[in-house]
Amino acid sequence: MKRRDLVRSVGALGASVLVGRPAGAAPVLASVQPTRAADLAAQLSAAIAKHKVPGASVAWYRDGQWDVAAAGITNVTTGVEITPDTVMHIGSITKVLNATLVMQLVDEGRIALDAPLRRYLPDFRLADAAAAERITVKMLLNHTSGIDGEILPDAGPDAERIEDAYPRIARLGQLHEPGAELSYCNAAVVLAGYLAQRITGQSWYQLIEERIFERIGLAHAVVQPADALLHRASVGHFLDPARGTNTRTSFAFLPVSFAPAGATAMLSARDLATFALAHLNDGLAPNGRRLVSAESARLMRRETVGWRGAGFGGFGLGWMTHGGGIVGHGGGGPGIVSWLYADPARKSVVAVLTNGAHGTPVLTELCAPLFADAGADAPGADTERLVKEARNEPVDPKPYVGTFETVASATRVVPHENGIAARIRAKHRFYDSISLEESPPVPLRPIRDGHFAFGASVVTFLNPERDGRMGHLATGGRLQKRTG
Repeated sequence: MKRRDLVRSVGALGASVLVGRPAGAAPVLASVQPTRAADLAAQLSAAIAKHKVPGASVAWYRDGQWDVAAAGITNVTTGVEITPDTVMHIGSITKVLNATLVMQLVDEGRIALDAPLRRYLPDFRLADAAAAERITVKMLLNHTSGIDGEILPDAGPDAERIEDAYPRIARLGQLHEPGAELSYCNAAVVLAGYLAQRITGQSWYQLIEERIFERIGLAHAVVQPADALLHRASVGHFLDPARGTNTRTSFAFLPVSFAPAGATAMLSARDLATFALAHLNDGLAPNGRRLVSAESARLMRRETVGWRGAGFGGFGLGWMTHGGGIVGHGGGGPGIVSWLYADPARKSVVAVLTNGAHGTPVLTELCAPLFADAGADAPGADTERLVKEARNEPVDPKPYVGTFETVASATRVVPHENGIAARIRAKHRFYDSISLEESPPVPLRPIRDGHFAFGASVVTFLNPERDGRMGHLATGGRLQKRTG
């Protein structure tokens, strides 16, 4: 892999492209309004203190105005404070960058969304040969491929290139027929990134750096892990609830062969929000450079498939879709959680990055105004409503009892008192906080339409088989397939 001084090249570009603007270009971004920014900083500081998150960064673009704030520390072992320029893990938000890269190649006529992947990768294989023939490029971007590929164990530093993931994915099975369902799939996104490599003959990392970061002037953005050392960088943490203290993660990145799905990218909150703003401006970045065509930007935001469970949006291409026309994506990783949301109607964007695995309440509090302004439900509101409808009534266990699995986890649904309960087991220890022991049984309380309350969450049984037993268990945007 060719190494380059990304800070020097991006910094030089950023210094030139923000001076003046070409005819027809989007306006140069406004500076931060002091009073509103101070309010945001106070809100962020209070939120991380309340929820014991080590640090966070937020960038808001609304009413033509930037508000940016940072609070806390990058790492509990060093005590270095977070600044607005700190690069922080964005996790699966990377999938929108990856989809943008693919759509650039669509704009150039080098890829067709509805073409089978085999047209471009004749050597593409899966355990299900018939499925491999039918999967299209579009299915990789909207999570309808059906590939059972949540994530794979780390193969070690000498075998974690993106091209190394390609033969491992070839051994994976199917959760459903291609195009039949929505089931969030990291492996499919990796295939999309690998496709870009094969089409262009360039490294995926170089493509992201040159075609996105440098093109639109993102000076605080890295995608190669080693480049994080060139910046003030954050690292993830896990909270010990009993002690109220945070422990730094023992590893900073998920397996880097899954980089296109979100294993390595780190950005400042403002750079991430600037990327989203280019999408809201139909592909035209604030520096006047075009990221994707207007047609592609709109297509990416348009819902292509809906989720039949609860607590998860639908998908356009890369973007998740929500009520009120809002698009966005969440990101997780070792000890981190981050969100990015954008409202096309109001040209409003919010990016919130945290370095605590338990940072979701901070994200919820900071992002709530964007959904309120759009008159839309915040993420998870449907889950809260459904849980309130749950009933403590007897359940016939026959349609539900059994084992439902993916390559990464298994759920055993067992008879329990007068109903059913779920026991969950992770197959691999991807985070320090993950236990490989099967969980105690948690009762599943019936709601309606196949929905059951699972504590404060909701699981959904789908696709009954001929014998009446449910074929899939849906949770968190993912399907688990009955295996027993």
